[in-house]
Amino acid sequence: MNAFDDTLYRVMARHMNRAIPTRISSGLSSDPDVSIGIATIKIVTEDQIQAIAFGSLDGEPEVIVRLDPIGRDVTDLVPFANFMEQTASRALAADGALRVWIPHSVTLEALDILGHRYWQNQTAPDAVVRMGKICRTLAHEATFPGQQVVADVSTLLQDHIVTGLAPIEEGHLDAMLAWLDPTVRDPLTESRERIRLPASGILPNTPDYPSDDRVDRLRKEAKRATGHRRAILEADIEATLRRWVLREWRLLVGARQAFLGLGLPSVGLDGLVKDSTARMNNALANGHYPARRPDKLAALLAEMEAGLEKAELAALESDPALREQAQRAGGVVRGVVSDVRQPRRNFKPCSIDVDSDQGVIRFRVDDKVRVVGTNVTGIVRSLSSMPTGGTKVSIEITGGFRQTGILSVDSQLEVLREGYGFVNHRAFKLVSQHRPWVFFGEGAPTIAVGTSSGRSALAIATEVRRP
Repeated sequence: MNAFDDTLYRVMARHMNRAIPTRISSGLSSDPDVSIGIATIKIVTEDQIQAIAFGSLDGEPEVIVRLDPIGRDVTDLVPFANFMEQTASRALAADGALRVWIPHSVTLEALDILGHRYWQNQTAPDAVVRMGKICRTLAHEATFPGQQVVADVSTLLQDHIVTGLAPIEEGHLDAMLAWLDPTVRDPLTESRERIRLPASGILPNTPDYPSDDRVDRLRKEAKRATGHRRAILEADIEATLRRWVLREWRLLVGARQAFLGLGLPSVGLDGLVKDSTARMNNALANGHYPARRPDKLAALLAEMEAGLEKAELAALESDPALREQAQRAGGVVRGVVSDVRQPRRNFKPCSIDVDSDQGVIRFRVDDKVRVVGTNVTGIVRSLSSMPTGGTKVSIEITGGFRQTGILSVDSQLEVLREGYGFVNHRAFKLVSQHRPWVFFGEGAPTIAVGTSSGRSALAIATEVRRP
């Protein structure tokens, strides 16, 4: 969405006193059978988790409160570790199908740090080490564009709705929920009142809620206290942490219900779901092994680029609102078929001309394209200006020859660039075997002495290019 549309939507939302959906379809698939929620409270200065709420989103969560989160004793994490192991086992039984709901990215960061701290810890219990590996796997999966495992509900809402708040204010989950609650008559005032308390996985530290300073003081007193006095202090710490981690959990549950309540259909996401479940199934079964070698890092980057293309294509194909925005930017071409060249009906060869009056078209010659809502695919062979204005796009059809309703004069259609979505793992394996200089060399290569041909690289490439 461009800046003008974003501003317009925000003005409308403030005028209507409610959030406005910016999409017609969802970017998240339906929940699989194995779906859980996790909310955390961390120490700001230490990035140590001091409270966790976890469990099924349909019931009350289990809560762990850590009285000494920076201590070496991690046995208090064992219940959470056992829960994560049980969840991983259920996901493996479902071929990797898993959904983990979190309230915001801070929770994911906390889980990632937890994973880094314990996934190779030789002094931690085996269950905690396994928990660390699972947390690292989840954090790694969340880095893939279009992944369908980790559902950051705050980001999901920001991607699918616009409120009357400033963009930076929408980073507060509780403030956003005010615009989705029909019982709130003045969401602007209510949301800015809610912003006074953090919704980012930390304890509040305001004049009226000095919980962070208070817990810190109670911990110091508890270390010096003994007997009944110490038990009272620890109970006070536990009650405070439980209260605020349950608030995070309620925000998660409420935001998830609000997102699902938008009623956006989940269509065109099968490919993304398949990729996510395959990655999770492999990582949960075989372990998490970070890419460190150059060829492995290059393959990882290629997977992420492919995932980004697949996610963008799935969103454009399934959401007319996004296609409308992409059309104004030239990423989607809407036009009318003006000519069909198909000597034998329903068979190749076949090519069509599409006349479009769009002012901006981002297609280039040899781009692979597809017609929205059909299995018709093709390659752009030429683009030319029409005398009456607009652009004529000539497309060689490579698939869907029997779509006579589309491949006929005067048919109206939308064409978008097809995602590459392919990672050549075989090529990266050969790179690893041959260890070429560009990936593994420590010094610069020696350039052979010879006479220049006097021709540019572009001219040589043009000559050898296939017609």
